[in-house]
Amino acid sequence: MYEAFDVQQTCLNGHVICNTARSDPEFRQDYCDKCGAKTIMACPSCRVALRGWLVDCAPLGNDPPSAFCFACGKPYPWTEKQLSVTSELISEEEELSEEDKRKLTASLPDLLADTRGATLAATRFKRIVAKTGKGFRDAMYKFIVDCSSETAKKIVLGE
Repeated sequence: MYEAFDVQQTCLNGHVICNTARSDPEFRQDYCDKCGAKTIMACPSCRVALRGWLVDCAPLGNDPPSAFCFACGKPYPWTEKQLSVTSELISEEEELSEEDKRKLTASLPDLLADTRGATLAATRFKRIVAKTGKGFRDAMYKFIVDCSSETAKKIVLGE
């Protein structure tokens, strides 16, 4: 049976090892050479292979891994970890009220995907994060650059 996509191998922290794990098994690694985390080639929830490059195409470099499984819709481990770490960072920010912390944390999932809630989440993010100091603001903007949807990036970063 012909498969349109090869298989991506990614570590549990979201570092892409290769996008051709099926056709080029010699590039597979059991552990990530960037962080030491175990690698996977299938969604832990539904066991469907991670989507690599289109077969017979040779793009340059590695695309970032998807945030959610295309087959079951669940967040991948690196997405869950990013949400957890960012939520914890928000909870420790002393310059924000408990209400702002709650709203900002609740907005995180909508920042990751182009959903109907992305515009509200990005607008809320921008307003709340503006109240904080440079260190926290920089960390939160890194989250936007590294993890958010194009909609959220355009609103928050003005792109």
